[in-house]
Amino acid sequence: MMPTHYRSLYVILTTFLLGACSGDFDREAYEQAVATDALESAIEAASGGVGMESFMFPESDDLAAIPADPSNPLTAEKVALGQLLYHDTALAMNPNDPARSGTYSCASCHHADAGFKAGLPQGIAEGGIGFGLVGEGRVLDDGMDAAAAADSPLRPDIQPLTSPATLNVAYQEVMLWNGQFGNAVNGIVNAGVDSTALMTAGTPKAENVRQLAGIETQAVAGLGVHRLKVETDSPLQTNTEYQALFAAAFPNSTDTLEDAGKAIAAYERTLLATEAPFQRWLKGDDEAMSTQELRGAELFFGKANCVACHNGPALSSRVGATESEMFFAIGFADFDTADPRVHGRVDDATSKGRGGLTGLESDHYKFKVPQLYNLTDTAVFGHGASFTSVRDVVAYKNAGVPQKPLTEAYLDPLFTPLGLTESEIDDLTAFLELSLYDPGLDRYVPDAVPSGNCFPVNDDAAAADLGC
Repeated sequence: MMPTHYRSLYVILTTFLLGACSGDFDREAYEQAVATDALESAIEAASGGVGMESFMFPESDDLAAIPADPSNPLTAEKVALGQLLYHDTALAMNPNDPARSGTYSCASCHHADAGFKAGLPQGIAEGGIGFGLVGEGRVLDDGMDAAAAADSPLRPDIQPLTSPATLNVAYQEVMLWNGQFGNAVNGIVNAGVDSTALMTAGTPKAENVRQLAGIETQAVAGLGVHRLKVETDSPLQTNTEYQALFAAAFPNSTDTLEDAGKAIAAYERTLLATEAPFQRWLKGDDEAMSTQELRGAELFFGKANCVACHNGPALSSRVGATESEMFFAIGFADFDTADPRVHGRVDDATSKGRGGLTGLESDHYKFKVPQLYNLTDTAVFGHGASFTSVRDVVAYKNAGVPQKPLTEAYLDPLFTPLGLTESEIDDLTAFLELSLYDPGLDRYVPDAVPSGNCFPVNDDAAAADLGC
């Protein structure tokens, strides 16, 4: 079989020669073939000669091919259970305000309508009302106060940074913007982090003592942090459907909390943007991307060198990435506390990103590189929601001037002007917005949950927005 790169050269030559002989030259086909050849060459170079496979997702039901924590092998039973636990608002049994029980879920801040993000700058679980179309209409209820005591019924559950997408998370070892969740046996990224900082008693980071990968650790910790309940008298013990699903997924369970977290993590690992045009193109669909998108992709893997930070199938990090390959300081601003959609303040540790976890000055202002699929499901970009469009982010990186006033000592050496023209910025933006967009993420959402509740949120205003 002819290698892909030579096949595109063959198309170029054939198109040109046939056109020259017949006098009916198809310029569009020729330009597409040239763009295809350039992209294939750029991918070959960026992948170290491995080629297309470096950036392909497996199918979401090919569980053996999806990266997994060895302590949590993926099974269809775990995924089925995790999908429901992730969405069911009935797990919201530990709210600060008992009147808000059953009104939020994991999916409140990571739902399919928003590309498995929140749909607004600051995700809101307990204390929020409404939903809108893609979560953008969720607001704090009257009287809620982000500065109230931690156990106050007026203290909402809000995120200190934008909610990272759970889409394609199988391709990163650690979770959250600072990477604080993840302490797997033989793990790479957090292996050098001081154990006191990584497993601080009395904080969610204490769950790292379980020595699980980041997705599993975050899922376990998140159940507590976000006031959900899976143990005594929860739906896992009182709902017959959940009882059967849990028994099938974990027939020898000794730790309900950990196993529920593992089920949620198993589901999250299957959230892959396999239907995006770029994925279809990688797998042989030559018509999946337009000529402009092909040019933009070639810039991504070539001149713009986006792949230096955004690598692997998710264009986040390659499997086995080191800490230095996963965290970068590129000067994005923190939350604008003058924005009426933002509540509370940005503390020093949060502002310092990775450095706020490790305590190392060399890590200050570094944040985990995000995945790049389905970006346009929201108008929220950056850990501080400091951009509202993909093109603005591309233009920012092209200019190489930080939003946050950081000295060169803190900024990553890769954050330099790219030298792209306006038309090249347009091409790169087209690749990011169109080629990396999977239009069918609702295939990962259940038709209903065992409780029968509305989801992903279940307050009266949200139920009206959602039509349930």
